[in-house]
Amino acid sequence: MKTLLSALVLFSTSVFAWGPTGHRVVGEVAEKHVEVQTLVKVREILGGESMARVANWPDEIKSEPNKYSYTFNWHYTDWKDDQETHDHENSSGKLIPAIEEQIATLKDDKKTKEEKSFALKFLIHLVGDLHMPLHVGNGVDQGGNYCRVFFQNTQTNLHHLWDEAMIDFTKLSYTELADFVNRTHGSKTNENKKGSILDWALESKEIRMTLYPAPVVVDQAGQNALTYCLRPYSETASNLPKLSYEYSYKFVPVLEKRLFQGGVRLAKILDDIYAH
Repeated sequence: MKTLLSALVLFSTSVFAWGPTGHRVVGEVAEKHVEVQTLVKVREILGGESMARVANWPDEIKSEPNKYSYTFNWHYTDWKDDQETHDHENSSGKLIPAIEEQIATLKDDKKTKEEKSFALKFLIHLVGDLHMPLHVGNGVDQGGNYCRVFFQNTQTNLHHLWDEAMIDFTKLSYTELADFVNRTHGSKTNENKKGSILDWALESKEIRMTLYPAPVVVDQAGQNALTYCLRPYSETASNLPKLSYEYSYKFVPVLEKRLFQGGVRLAKILDDIYAH
């Protein structure tokens, strides 16, 4: 029981998000790109709230595990490095089918407004999660949560670096960041709307495989492995990857593009439901 409780706490506190700012950016970008009739319907379902306002609700409810623990594995999926196709049946996370289920609920005229509100809040959030590369994990290091690194001289882990630390490092509010990514990538909106949920997951997998810092050599034999991701932890802090401006210079543009893509693709999904 203690082990199970520890696992639930770990999942509920560390693997569920871009972070508050990132999810709000996705919601804000989506609102900039949906058709007017779609936005009217979305606001009606959400009781007048914006998509940015409700985007983090599926993370906030982790504080009620007795009621909502069944949703905890909706936020991620596994797609191993050496697998060409997604192993839907054996993935511990249900991100892809969860997105499909929320879409089906929103299309179902027999569902209540409460059911549709629940589904819409989750859809807004989960499409964001799909575009965070480490939410399409390798099935080994819990989406980078096991991978200890330093970023700007502060010890963190790779997952937190991507869901919050690099975003926070920009010092932009979610509205400023949404405006920035929209200006940067808005000319390619239609191009970025192409593809399926599985295609977008594959993009995250391919990006994920590039973002791990170089392996750390830990012995005279030249062991070449992601030792900073291994458990139980054997490395001292001095041996952990030290990431700074070079890493953020390389990957912040990637992160920003994923936020934009999450927003415009969420808009596409909602327009397909309500405007076509």
